[in-house]
Amino acid sequence: MITRKEKLLWLGYGIILVLLFLLSSTDLIIKEEKREIYPISVIVEDTSDINYVNFRKGMEQAAIERNADISFITLYEAGSASQQQELIAREQQAGASALIVAPAQGGEIPEDLSRLADIPVVMVWTGQEPEQAEALVTTDFAQMGRDMAGQIAQSYDRDIPVYLIGRTLKHEGTESFERTLEEELESRGFTICLSLEEDGNTYRTVLEQAISQEPKGAVIVGLDPDSLREAASVLKSDEKLRSYVRGLYGRGSAQEILEALDRGIIRGICATDEFSAGYLSVCRAVEAVSGQRPQKRTVLDHYYIEKEDLRRPKYETMLYPIE
Repeated sequence: MITRKEKLLWLGYGIILVLLFLLSSTDLIIKEEKREIYPISVIVEDTSDINYVNFRKGMEQAAIERNADISFITLYEAGSASQQQELIAREQQAGASALIVAPAQGGEIPEDLSRLADIPVVMVWTGQEPEQAEALVTTDFAQMGRDMAGQIAQSYDRDIPVYLIGRTLKHEGTESFERTLEEELESRGFTICLSLEEDGNTYRTVLEQAISQEPKGAVIVGLDPDSLREAASVLKSDEKLRSYVRGLYGRGSAQEILEALDRGIIRGICATDEFSAGYLSVCRAVEAVSGQRPQKRTVLDHYYIEKEDLRRPKYETMLYPIE
């Protein structure tokens, strides 16, 4: 039988437990640390994220570690600087604390963006260093062109022409890559043919032209990831065309590009650690918003990769990052 003393003890325990519960639920004892969340808008120059898959994985990892909320925004019209500028103004008005921008055309944000953007801006994938941006995360596109030229020069005789295909040269990174690639190859005795989609040329037309005019075949270089991917798609579906192309090269590491490289349709690519680029761009943005001084310029290494390199640990980790 429970004594009066024992009843009082149990009642006391109950009261203590209730008080502890009430105190903890009202944060009087255990106060949860309130973490500030940084809304960051990412505005790229393309209409889809097909070339930004690994870049987005890097951003998502940094967002977890740095308490960022990422909004990834594409354009309705690829390469439209005016549309990108409208989106920049819209995202700032919507409450973004920082912007990450892959410029649509040229190496600079539009001049009047400095008036529109009262928040930190981090630029990615441009060779120039915009004065109004807090930080820049990029790669050396000019050196990438030189390295690609060196690989081609080692593999082919000088009487094999090189066809350069691309969407446009208005993007500063593509222009730098094309310019140094062409200069290096011409200095070594190669004949260069430049063909751009904005001039009305299709990739199939360029490839068929190379067949009809070049009895020894030709080397093809995609100046941007989209051009390389499209050229690989054409060659994948047309064995006759593929037999005349001595080698298909380019830059980029989208999944379709890696698959074509693995199948031997693409001979070689220049690629950058896009996971790190995405990760660092978010880190720089958060640093700027939180009052720190971010590193102004970050230039990531690029690598020349062929089929046999895909399974090397160094490149496999970079090209196929774990989510």
